[in-house]
Amino acid sequence: MLRVLIVGLCLVLGPAAASAQDWPQRPVRLVVAYPAGGGTDAVARVVAQRLGDTFKQRFFVENRTGASGMIGAQVVAKGDADGYTFLVASPAEIALNQNLFADMTYDPLKDLTPITLLAWTPLILAAHPTFSPSNVTELVKLARAGPVDFSSPGTGSSHHLTGEYINKLQSTQLIHVPYRGAAPAITDAVGGQVKLTISGMPPVVQFLNSGKLKAIAVTSKARSPAFPNLPAMAETVGFEDVDFTNWFGLLARTGTPQSILDRMAQASIASLKDLQVREILTNQAAVLVGNTPAEFRDFIRAESEKYAKIVQLTGVKVK
Repeated sequence: MLRVLIVGLCLVLGPAAASAQDWPQRPVRLVVAYPAGGGTDAVARVVAQRLGDTFKQRFFVENRTGASGMIGAQVVAKGDADGYTFLVASPAEIALNQNLFADMTYDPLKDLTPITLLAWTPLILAAHPTFSPSNVTELVKLARAGPVDFSSPGTGSSHHLTGEYINKLQSTQLIHVPYRGAAPAITDAVGGQVKLTISGMPPVVQFLNSGKLKAIAVTSKARSPAFPNLPAMAETVGFEDVDFTNWFGLLARTGTPQSILDRMAQASIASLKDLQVREILTNQAAVLVGNTPAEFRDFIRAESEKYAKIVQLTGVKVK
C-alpha cells in the first residue's frame, strides 16, 4: 500500500518538479503597472534584458496601467503561479494603496511573494527653469503666499503623498495635478505647462543634465549619490524626517514553485552586479540593492507602516 502511495505521489509531483527544473521553456513577462518611460519601466527593461541573456529565453516587459498601479499588480496577484509572469513594482501597488483604497482586490503580502528589491531612487522636486524658487526654503515661502501646482505620475502615488506631506508640515498650498504616468507629468514640466514636478529620478536625469529642468531637492534622507551637490529636503529645518523614495521590487504570484523563485532571485541579484546593468542604472540615479526575499518582505512591511501614518496625517482620500 505504501509503495502504491509513493508511486502515486511521484506521478503527481513528477511533472511539476520537472517543469520547474526545465523552466523557462517559453517567454517570461515582467508586468509593470505604469506606462513606458517611467522609473519602474526603465529598471524593468534593463533587468529583463539581462535575465533573458542568463536564461537564454525572452523576458519582456508588459505595461498594464491604471488604478494607481493596481490593475497591473492584480494581473500577477490573481494570475497563474507558473513562473511565467512576475511583477516589477513600485511603492504604490505594494505598500501604499492598501492605505488609500478600500476596494483592493488583492493583498500584497498574501497574494504576492517578494523576490528581491532591485533598486531605489530618491524622489526629486524639479522645476521649469523659469520657476523662481531654487531651494526648499524659497519654495515654502512661495507656496505659503499662494497656490503652486505640481505634477505627479498619479493620484495616490508616493509622489503625490510627498506634496501633501509638505503641505501638512509647512501649511503650504501645493496643488496636485495628477497625470497617467511619469513621462507626461515630466513632459509638461519641461514645457512649462506646470512649473513644478515631483518625480522619480530616472525619467528626469536627462532634463536635469541638459538644463531643461532645475533640481530643488531630493526627498530621501540622504543626498543622491548621483547628484551629491543637490541637497536633501531633510537638511532643511522643518523637514528633518522627510524620507520618500521610489523603489523597484520583483515579486511573483504566491504559490510559484520555490525552485523558480530561487532561480529568479539568484539571477536577478546577479544581474545587478553586471557592469553594464550597473552603469545604465546608476546613470539614471538608481541605487542598486539586490537583497534577500526575507529582507525585502521586512522592507515592504516597514514601508506599509510608514505610508499608513502619512496617509492618516495628510488625510488624503482617493475615490
